[in-house]
Amino acid sequence: MKNSTVLVTALFAGAVGAFTGILFAPGKGSKTRNKLSRKGHKYREFISDNFDDLVHSVSHPFESVKDETLRLSKKANAKVRELRRDAN
Repeated sequence: MKNSTVLVTALFAGAVGAFTGILFAPGKGSKTRNKLSRKGHKYREFISDNFDDLVHSVSHPFESVKDETLRLSKKANAKVRELRRDAN
């Protein structure tokens, strides 16, 4: 089974479970909505903070690769200039 199919199925099952839980909740509707709203804001902040950390952790190795590539490129250019001087 494809990963995307598993992910969509899990999200759908989670949504159905949450919807069923809300339908059978013992609390008043307005209290439940307020509670869900507060939890939604907390989750949004959590995901936002962790997403920034993920982006940073993924981009950091690429920055070091870029720096290393530039260093090697300069070294190779210097070597080419040296070989040209020696050839003349």
